[in-house]
Amino acid sequence: MPQDTNLKQYYTSFKYQLLGYIKTKRFIGLTLFSLIVSIAVILLMFHVEYTTLKDSNSPTFFLNYLDTSLLDIIVVVGSFFGGDLISGDVGTGSAYYILVQPVKRSVLFLGKYTAALLSSFFIVFLYILVGIFASIDLYGKVTSKVALSLGLVLLMVAATIMLASFFSSIFKSPTSGMITSIVLLILVFPIITGIIGSLEGIYPIEFLTFAGEITYLIFNTKYPATKTVSPALHGLKIYTFNPALYQGIESLLIYLIVFGIISIVVYSRRQIEG
Repeated sequence: MPQDTNLKQYYTSFKYQLLGYIKTKRFIGLTLFSLIVSIAVILLMFHVEYTTLKDSNSPTFFLNYLDTSLLDIIVVVGSFFGGDLISGDVGTGSAYYILVQPVKRSVLFLGKYTAALLSSFFIVFLYILVGIFASIDLYGKVTSKVALSLGLVLLMVAATIMLASFFSSIFKSPTSGMITSIVLLILVFPIITGIIGSLEGIYPIEFLTFAGEITYLIFNTKYPATKTVSPALHGLKIYTFNPALYQGIESLLIYLIVFGIISIVVYSRRQIEG
């Protein structure tokens, strides 16, 4: 198939998927969710520690602000947009007439994925945008590290959607893919990293949510040491880990590439049901 034909089909898939997202209650609801959470966090920070914030600086403010809910927002949004990326087609008969057309499934998937990525990043960006306005109000400026953080956030969103699309390829029900992704990333991964990291002293860089902490840790004026050890009762030691920047990027890229390949292969081979 000619390259220009693939590009046209990719653009068509992307365009109609994006337009479809914008009109959905999901997109509107998650946008409102992001704005409500961000405003609530800012108001709480202003109410509890306004004087301390005024005496601080923009990087420290963003470190505290994004540490509060950024990863949770990314996980929820990415899971909703990636959790039905495949099962929404092959698990139902709703897209039957699309999938039987002479279009490469891989091209169709990449178009749908790009639409999901842009929609998700827009919603997450709103959360950061509220922080930008708050920083301007507090300090009259915004730290330049926001640009780097946005790049890392985009990568984290991309990896999250791709992982969610993998679960979407496993389950027939779109809801199952979404719920599995959210439970895994918000509950299971943090529990596992807490156990093997804090108690066993194992550096858990292979876990997505741990690697994703680089999105806000870069605001630390002294980027935290990868490993610290604190004494505990009965001679035990408590280990504290923070992901190194480049190792975190590498981990996110691995999630993006590996689960991207798997999702495309499964999407290309799954049979249409319904």
